[in-house]
Amino acid sequence: GFQKRQSQEIMAFGRAGSSRSKILKPVLGLCFCAACWACWEASPAVAFAKTILVTGAGGRTGSLVVAELLDADYQVRALVHSEKSKKKLLEAYPKLSAENIVVADIQNKSSLKGVFAGCTAAVVATSAVPKLKAWSLLPFLLKKLIGKKGKLRFSWKGDGKPEKVDWEGQRNQFDCAVEEGLQQVVLVGTMTGTQKDSFLNSIGEGDGDQIVMWKRKAEVYLIDLCKKSKMKYTIIHAGGLSDLPGGKAPVKLGVDDKLREVKNLRIPRADIAKACVQALACDLAKDRSFDMSSIEGAEPMDPSKGLEKLLREMGDVTCDYSINPPP
Repeated sequence: GFQKRQSQEIMAFGRAGSSRSKILKPVLGLCFCAACWACWEASPAVAFAKTILVTGAGGRTGSLVVAELLDADYQVRALVHSEKSKKKLLEAYPKLSAENIVVADIQNKSSLKGVFAGCTAAVVATSAVPKLKAWSLLPFLLKKLIGKKGKLRFSWKGDGKPEKVDWEGQRNQFDCAVEEGLQQVVLVGTMTGTQKDSFLNSIGEGDGDQIVMWKRKAEVYLIDLCKKSKMKYTIIHAGGLSDLPGGKAPVKLGVDDKLREVKNLRIPRADIAKACVQALACDLAKDRSFDMSSIEGAEPMDPSKGLEKLLREMGDVTCDYSINPPP
């Protein structure tokens, strides 16, 4: 009798265990999903395995964007203009593979074929680069000594004039981004866009090559393109740049060059690069155009959520392109 009762108890326990197993399985499944959700919240870059394209990655700002993305565990594809820039980038960032560094000419749209494919977003840091004409320095200094106004003369690196690089080259990139279904473009621009007589516009041949005007024209094109598609934009107008380490300079955001009404310091490229990367995961940065500079009395940028905090402080404003509209 004892053995029979023991057998019945074992069978009953087995049936109960089976019932508990049926209950526990979905509960454990929910716990697992909750844990995955927590990981996704903590590290969206890893969860989505986002591939971010950085154009102008061989430049001083673009290369810092690459570093920030790698530190944040994004997959990075870098676009550079020459094999020399590719080699330099590989040496600087061992995490990058040669296959993920593409040499292409942004002025030639056909050379961009496939570069944007498979990317979630792009950080565009391409720009015409001025080069001082050495012969113009002596006359400039002599005129300055006698109290007269002189003018330094500049050419452009690789003969890449602003109209070709900052307008046509950027337009090609924006078109490719839309065609490949990218979710967002973060564009590094420059302040003084509201000022028709910006000194930067005078750099170049004759009366100047109007670099800020061409940049502004490209920005308007990007905004219009995003309005016609699902792609989002973030435009960051950098103030005067420095190569100092990031995270120490006082940083503030503004619109329409109003930050220039107070004394501006030079803002580290590293802070601009960090803002570009944070913009990828910041809803407040979507479909926004703003200025970013270093202002006395402001606070250094927070390393993790600094851009979001700065945008909240700035309020619900964005740059007005009806001010000094490009032709």
